[in-house]
Amino acid sequence: MTDPRVFDAVVAALMGALVLGAYITAYAYVIQPNRIDAVANVGYGIVLAAWLAATAILFAAFGAGLRAGKPWDRALPDGYIGSLAAALLFGAAWIVDNGYWAKGVVGPDAVGLDALFTPPRLIEMAAAAVMVSGPLRAAARRGETTAGVVTLLSASLLLSVLTFALQFVHPLIDPWASAQYAIPAGTPSWVGKNVGVAALLAQSLVLAGAGLLLNSGFKLRPGSLTFVFTVHGLLVTITKLHMSYVPVLIITGLAADAWIAWSARRPGRPSASLCAVIGGAFALAYMGRILVDGTVWGGSLWSGAVLACIMLCWLMGRLLRAGLPAAMVATLIPATPIAVEIRNEIRWTRDPASTVRPQLVRAALDDLGTPEALGRSPLGGLPGVAQGSGSAAANLRAVLVDVISELAASSQPRDAEAGRLLLDYYVKKVGSHEVIMERLHLSRPTFYRRLQRGFQLVAERIDEMSEFAGSVPVAR
Repeated sequence: MTDPRVFDAVVAALMGALVLGAYITAYAYVIQPNRIDAVANVGYGIVLAAWLAATAILFAAFGAGLRAGKPWDRALPDGYIGSLAAALLFGAAWIVDNGYWAKGVVGPDAVGLDALFTPPRLIEMAAAAVMVSGPLRAAARRGETTAGVVTLLSASLLLSVLTFALQFVHPLIDPWASAQYAIPAGTPSWVGKNVGVAALLAQSLVLAGAGLLLNSGFKLRPGSLTFVFTVHGLLVTITKLHMSYVPVLIITGLAADAWIAWSARRPGRPSASLCAVIGGAFALAYMGRILVDGTVWGGSLWSGAVLACIMLCWLMGRLLRAGLPAAMVATLIPATPIAVEIRNEIRWTRDPASTVRPQLVRAALDDLGTPEALGRSPLGGLPGVAQGSGSAAANLRAVLVDVISELAASSQPRDAEAGRLLLDYYVKKVGSHEVIMERLHLSRPTFYRRLQRGFQLVAERIDEMSEFAGSVPVAR
């Protein structure tokens, strides 16, 4: 499988089977009180088969990469070394879980949180989250700007793994607000209200976070979030066969996609407003579905719960405007800051007087340790940086490190000082600004002058490489 997108599709399909098996197993544990249904064996079998197949494919690709002479950390398509490590960790946790923990610690008949929140199973869920997000990470590291179906499926599976861990507070699994929900006898009414509102708030935040992550990292085609939320809904409602609640997530996705389309008329991408729309649409659609069957909540409580979802999701969007770690451009001194919302819309310019160039260099250096964000830098697509092999993130990182190393060895004292500053702070990560100042014996004003000069020199060097690569014909 030389095409990484084919590899993505195969991994995503296997991970989809793994998550499906997990939810079938969850169904077996909760469909009857204090009893594990026999269908649990089917779920376990699907999970095990999917894991074995995925691990075998990852190992085969890893071996093929090593035989081709690639270093071990580049033997797999970019983004999948973590998936292979997670697959091995998943297998180890599975052995401990089934060979010892389930029998000797919690007992084979344990249900509920006693069965879900054991250390081995928490490790399995964490490893599964890394595995299912492999295609999502790979697409980001390749510098893909538009989310394809496989990328969206990977995001939906990641969302479903997170929800699997939080299934005990999911309103579509346990609709506490519904008059038809069988509340255990003797349960005080306030318990149902407390848990029901907490579940609604928690899942609103999870959905809003997923939407923000995708919209910040990729350009979304119409219907993208509807697809993500619908697949997620089909999986999560398996737990108690509440398929009639799937339209709640379909409506949520439609509202989110409509808001993204409407917001496209303005520059930038919505963040806080998108989160508020997702949270509000989910809460409103859920309460609308609940009202069909009747509700034990008063109008004041359910309307307050909807408003709380909107407010909390909006607040989360404000706090996480960048969506991905290090994906925003910090204000330079004395450069003009770039608004966060248009971070991914900026393009490289050949104008040496432009303040955008050093800011893009700084943004790329800030993302040097985050390949998913680095792969989306405009610098990654420039001639001389983009190469036929390797991901955009890996190519750009190699170029930046080479340029900074050359700069640090410059015969010009100021240029060399700027290069050593960038090398120590961004590449070697020696320490904070203060540590670098002391290490290089620089005053604070001189430090920031050298820092700014370093960004400008790196931008000039990348410009030279780009111009040279664009003027040299490609050999065929």
